[in-house]
Amino acid sequence: MFTPYERRQLRLIEEWFEQDDPQLARTLRTGPVKSKSTTPQVLVLVAAGSLGLLGLVTGAFMLIFSAMLAAVAGGCMIAARHKDAA
Repeated sequence: MFTPYERRQLRLIEEWFEQDDPQLARTLRTGPVKSKSTTPQVLVLVAAGSLGLLGLVTGAFMLIFSAMLAAVAGGCMIAARHKDAA
C-alpha cells in the first residue's frame, strides 16, 4: 500500500505530532468522541415539570411526590453527564 519512504515520512509526522501536541496526537489516534444524547434527561425533566404542575393544579400529593422523584432523577442524570465530560 505505502512505499517504505512514505511509511518513514508518516512515522516522522506522527513523532512530530507526539512531541509538539500529545493531546492532539492522542485524539487523532482514537478518533472523534461521540457525545451522549440529551433526549432522556430532557424527557425526564419535562415529565417532572408536567407532573409538578398537574399536582399543584389538582392538589394530589402523589403527583407532587412523583414530580420530585423525577426531578431528582433528572438532576442525577445531568450531574453524571457533567462528571463524564470533565
